[in-house]
Amino acid sequence: MISGWLIKIVLGIAAIGFGIVELGSPLIAQAQADDSAHTVADAAALAVQFNFTEEALQASCQQTAAAQAVELLACGLSGSNQVSVTVRKEARSYLLKNFEQTRKFYVVDKSATAQRI
Repeated sequence: MISGWLIKIVLGIAAIGFGIVELGSPLIAQAQADDSAHTVADAAALAVQFNFTEEALQASCQQTAAAQAVELLACGLSGSNQVSVTVRKEARSYLLKNFEQTRKFYVVDKSATAQRI
């Protein structure tokens, strides 16, 4: 026979786990998006290292962004030799992403640049 205290413990553990996922996923998404932005920028800079074409740059950015599971917002050459990239990643959320006040925490945009050698 299951006691009332056991049900309360199980529900408490489930509520704590839910809170950890809801509040921790934006932090994880921030780190993942930052890492992905740098990876995409580095790969694009390497791809157009010796022979720059806009098509090669965009193709490299798209391919690496897809492999990193992020949405590519911008990819281009800024300045004389810098590749500039902006990516977007959505954090996992079951509840708080549905509210207008907290939605901005669950959609993460990160930018990175890489020097073209």
